Amino acid sequence: MGLRQAHEHHLPGITLAALRYARANDPSFPGSVGKRGAELLYRVGGLKRWARNRPRGAAGTTDVG
Repeated sequence: MGLRQAHEHHLPGITLAALRYARANDPSFPGSVGKRGAELLYRVGGLKRWARNRPRGAAGTTDVG
């Protein structure tokens, strides 16, 4: 499945831009398993596992004011 479809159906909490950024810059992002035209395809399970294990900022660390 492509990143856009994964975002729409399985990972709505992560923006498509964030997925594309992670694909380019995160060494723990799952590798592609094929291509459909120019689009790289990924296993849904691998993307969900990556999303579950990705580091996030600690709660309360954003200074808004």
